[in-house]
Amino acid sequence: MVSQLLTKLRTKDDLDILRGELYLLENSLYQTTNKYDNTIRNDIRNWVSDILLQESKDIDISKYIKDLKNDLQEIPVLTASMNFEPSSSFVETVSTWIKGNVDERIVIDILLNTSTLGGVQLSYRGKYLDLSLRKRISAELENVTLTGINKPGINVGT
Repeated sequence: MVSQLLTKLRTKDDLDILRGELYLLENSLYQTTNKYDNTIRNDIRNWVSDILLQESKDIDISKYIKDLKNDLQEIPVLTASMNFEPSSSFVETVSTWIKGNVDERIVIDILLNTSTLGGVQLSYRGKYLDLSLRKRISAELENVTLTGINKPGINVGT
């Protein structure tokens, strides 16, 4: 069974936060019963605790958390390097498209890289795609030649 939690993750930051929450829950299991109850009510995001309580009903919570942590290890990450920090709505739109067209479990790792000048650089499962403006400008500049420089009778820089 695929947890609803996996389909709600959008970014690698979301994934890392969920891992931390599961770590807290797992550690609280080995303490008092009150510690687990307090942790799930106070230290875990509401939407996460709601799903956890719903999905772990009538099953061994320890096994559920262990299986969920293992599932998190299998989530593919698409790295997107861009020159701006995207808004929440931008991330939501891109994530929804990627989940619908690539893999429903995928998360995006957004890196801020001002040297791209615009566009995006993508990396996924060992493949790299550079759609940055910097790459396009560099390619165009390689084709530009400066005519007339260093020809006899032309003074450059004096």
